Amino acid sequence: MARRVLAAVLVAVGVVGLSACAPDTDPSWTPAQWPVVGRMLTAPPPPVDPAGIALAPQRIRNDSVRVEARWAYLPGSQPLNDAVEATVRAAIGEQSTASGVGYEPQVFGVEAALRERGCVAGVTALPAADLLGAATDSHTVVVCEIVHAAGSTFGERLRVVRGSAAAVESDQIVTLYADVATGAVGDGASLIGQNDLLWEDVVSVARRAAGGLSLSQVSPPSDEQRAALSRALQDASFVDGELVVPLPVGFTAPELEGLAGWQTPDPEHPVWVSLPRTSYDPALTEFGRVIADAQGAFAGPTTAGAAFDRTSCDLVPCMALTMDDGPSGLTDGILDALRDRHSAATFFMLGRNAQNRPDTVRRVSAEGHQIGNHTWNHPDLTTLSDERIASELRSTADLLRSLSGQAVSTFRPPYGALNERVLGVAGMPAILWSVDTRDWAGPSDADLLAYSVSAPRIGTIMLMHDIQEGTSRIMPQLLDGLLDRGFSLVTLSKLFDGQIPGGIVRYAP
Repeated sequence: MARRVLAAVLVAVGVVGLSACAPDTDPSWTPAQWPVVGRMLTAPPPPVDPAGIALAPQRIRNDSVRVEARWAYLPGSQPLNDAVEATVRAAIGEQSTASGVGYEPQVFGVEAALRERGCVAGVTALPAADLLGAATDSHTVVVCEIVHAAGSTFGERLRVVRGSAAAVESDQIVTLYADVATGAVGDGASLIGQNDLLWEDVVSVARRAAGGLSLSQVSPPSDEQRAALSRALQDASFVDGELVVPLPVGFTAPELEGLAGWQTPDPEHPVWVSLPRTSYDPALTEFGRVIADAQGAFAGPTTAGAAFDRTSCDLVPCMALTMDDGPSGLTDGILDALRDRHSAATFFMLGRNAQNRPDTVRRVSAEGHQIGNHTWNHPDLTTLSDERIASELRSTADLLRSLSGQAVSTFRPPYGALNERVLGVAGMPAILWSVDTRDWAGPSDADLLAYSVSAPRIGTIMLMHDIQEGTSRIMPQLLDGLLDRGFSLVTLSKLFDGQIPGGIVRYAP
């Protein structure tokens, strides 16, 4: 019994003694926190679905220079389009220099299947070898992807890969951003004004993801590391409020050395760092803040028709489809086919038909197609007096201008009947043709389609009639075939870059 009492006393004394030795606690103390809350990603950020975004899709292939390219413009005249085209032209120029062959647009047979154009979601994240394919000769491939579309802001990523099945020679990415409300344009690097701030955050996130527990200050980047980060920022993007930056191949830092969980990024093992707004906000430029703050559905420009959108006929292969003798009850169906395939045409209208279908004339103009003068009654102008020639053309031009708002500054003489006298009285370019489909002669649909698809060459002016049922029936397949060959179908004005020559015109040089 005495022993139990003694033991209890000793325990009590011990407890009191220990309590007397305990240090005072600071109620405001909290454990050390990680300075950056970010994430390491081993898969690319999700692409933006281009469906529902109005774009002017483009595609070229040139087997002489050995280059293929797909890209997209925004509708209308946008400063972003200049930057996108400059990137594509630079890639073509480098490949042209490497191949020793000057670039000119090319077309192919329908088996080339070049109808699908523009950007494809996820394509810029594919391995370079997949983009280059099995070709053994060194060649260049340009692909694009929409990576940002919110409010008035838009971003398009362009990737340029050069090499062959044996080796990748170069692989470059640039992401171009635009605020269509102001016209401001910049690349991914222009979003960030203080790269060194991001360097510290990127390394801290990588260190933690690799298992590092240190909270020591990250060393400033070397000039080489700073340059590598700047290149990586070319491909920076915003996803759900976070800034996603791809780590450059070979990325390293002293803080990562010796960490068991760290693997230096290489082409087969790409890595991205995703940073929250609280982390990257101090590093944003004014332009970067506009892009980062953008929310909601893309409120960019919509296309009114292919003719209103950018097409550079020294870059893509162009031809002009022309329609005579309308408008008619078939014209709207032809317009539908052109609209659905983002293609343009030129309509040489008769005054007598235009006065009966004013809404069709207005639609042709509203959708960007060009309107030309085909006289009022379709006479052989060479058989008329100067006064009658002038009357036929003047009355038609006045009506077409009043209905369409276009200048109507070209004419096509019926039957192609023309002489110097008629040309002098008309006082404007006479547009003839280099390919006559003879759709008026009643060929079978199969024969008309085969000839109309195969006959055009770059710069062709092709003659058809929007009063012919055969032409109306084959129009969707005809356009598909020409697009598969690589053609872009443009108005006469676009074919000549806005400067249609005087006199008799049969084709573009």
